[in-house]
Amino acid sequence: MKSRSKYLLRNVGILTISNFASKILVFLLVPLYTSVLSAEEVGIYDLIVSTVSLFVPLLTVNIVDAVMRFSMDKARSKEEVAVIGIRFISISIFIVIIFVIIISRTEVFNQIKGFELFITLYYISYIFNNFMIQFSKGLERIGDMGAAGILGTLAMLGANILFLIILRRGLSGFFIANILGQAIPALYLIVRINLWKYIGTLRTNKILQKEMILYCAPLIATTVGWWVNNASDKYVVSFLCGISANGILSVSYKIPSIINTLHSIFTQAWQISAVKEYGNQDSSLFYGRAFTMLNVVLSAICSWLIILSKPVGRILYQKEFFDAWQYVPFLLISCVLNSASGFCGSILSAKKDSKSMAISALCGAVANILMNFGFVYWIGVQGAAIATAIASFIIYYIRKKSVEQDIIIQSYWVAIFTWILLAVQAVIEIYMSAWWVELGLMMIMCALNWNYIKEIFFVGLSLIRKENM
Repeated sequence: MKSRSKYLLRNVGILTISNFASKILVFLLVPLYTSVLSAEEVGIYDLIVSTVSLFVPLLTVNIVDAVMRFSMDKARSKEEVAVIGIRFISISIFIVIIFVIIISRTEVFNQIKGFELFITLYYISYIFNNFMIQFSKGLERIGDMGAAGILGTLAMLGANILFLIILRRGLSGFFIANILGQAIPALYLIVRINLWKYIGTLRTNKILQKEMILYCAPLIATTVGWWVNNASDKYVVSFLCGISANGILSVSYKIPSIINTLHSIFTQAWQISAVKEYGNQDSSLFYGRAFTMLNVVLSAICSWLIILSKPVGRILYQKEFFDAWQYVPFLLISCVLNSASGFCGSILSAKKDSKSMAISALCGAVANILMNFGFVYWIGVQGAAIATAIASFIIYYIRKKSVEQDIIIQSYWVAIFTWILLAVQAVIEIYMSAWWVELGLMMIMCALNWNYIKEIFFVGLSLIRKENM
């Protein structure tokens, strides 16, 4: 058990050192573009990026998830898996180019006029970066993934300074910076893992392709469901409150992105461990222990970020964007719940149970859309943040039921009660700003999770000592 925990924490540590520092640079860019771009420009960019993230799974049949999962199977040919992935990606790029050409010649979506080339390049860089990350993960090239993350972030940082401050290119410069932030790490991984070595043949294994499609096709519903949960509020807010309001809402996601970053780092390492350990003796106890460690860390960070959301917002959010701070607390909670859902999703992926993932995501999506229209109409933009948090819990609850036989979480009630306390703290922060009450709630959460906090500390300390020997 300890060796498996140390393997997981070692991978988490590598990815944290290589990725978190770089993500901090992106986080620090928020004051830059909120001072240079208008709320409407940020709203337009956010809607375009959100739409691209929807098209990717639809046009590629979500093939990148199958690439990661099947490339980890020792009995599978890595070359055949890579060729199938590249084939689907190439077809999707051709479809996007045709679609953008058609749109550019019509009067539909006038707000994206002049950005057609940027949209196409963003799609290409996004999908190839996603493919290379998943394929590298399947090859267990954790160090290369971390280095790629640093290169991408440095490129985006330099490009933002160049195009937004020096050249003052506005929204088009912001697009270029983000395109480079996707393209450069993809190119680095292509060179590092010698991708051409895996795609030397154009022959497609039809049997393997069918298996991969059967695995990843249901995940389309999963991905679309997640997209709805994370992006539908932006379209509803744009429709009911205006595109500038969506720009402010999209900026409010920047503080919760800290939790998303930590979760993505953990997930990159956890997916490997989940697949390697599935079916082993005591794997359910190992899964439960890992779940507890993740939830304790992210809940603690969430609690501190809630109490700091307003002062941090004063630093990050310039001009009219300052109002974004009040949407942060419930978005932070939704990130914690999404991490719990993602944890269960990795176990379902190890089981190749894509059906349960799809059902949970679709249920959350339907609930999110209904609540978005109702809550946003009733209480404004804050309703979108609350709807997202509730839908995130619905997804988690369904997935947890699907993996109950595969995971044993000791003192599970502690995790649930911690989430309830976070919700209470969010309400207090938004409507009362009573920091002393929030500190009291934080102390209760710390007391409830004290045994787990000590365990995390000592496991991490033993790992550091071993690495230094």
